[in-house]
Amino acid sequence: MINDKQGKEVQDLLDELLYADNAINELEKKIKDVKEIKDRLTYTDIPLKLAEFGLSELKTVDGSSITIKPEYRGHISKENKDDAHTWLRENEHGDLIKNQVKTSFGKGEDKDATDLMMHLTEEGIGFTHTEAVHHSSLKAFIREQTEKGNDLPHDLLGIFVGQKATIKRGK
Repeated sequence: MINDKQGKEVQDLLDELLYADNAINELEKKIKDVKEIKDRLTYTDIPLKLAEFGLSELKTVDGSSITIKPEYRGHISKENKDDAHTWLRENEHGDLIKNQVKTSFGKGEDKDATDLMMHLTEEGIGFTHTEAVHHSSLKAFIREQTEKGNDLPHDLLGIFVGQKATIKRGK
């Protein structure tokens, strides 16, 4: 059993912990809000404003420069993974999928991974299998296909295609 003084000490520590926890939550929310502002400026407001002036690059009085370049991104969510991989395979892009069965299979080795898994299953050997498309490979694929004018399933591959403002600070 603890006395009143000890109980007060524990309560003070608990209050301090709650204060720290609340402060962290508030700071994380502020960071999230500022990141949203940065994204809006980077991907929408600045590219649109410079496009309005017919510019893709601008140097400011302080020596900083703003450059607008195309941005291509994609993200295959867990929910879309099977359908996205099926689409990639059916559209002859299965070589983007990296398979792992206790060993790594790189791009273009999809058939070898499947053959090995079938063989291991036939032999009664347990294994763990994972497959994924590396984000850099997906980004390059999206850029290449978009620039060729090919249609892609935007929702399935989590595609973002837009303009991005990149700033280099002056001295």
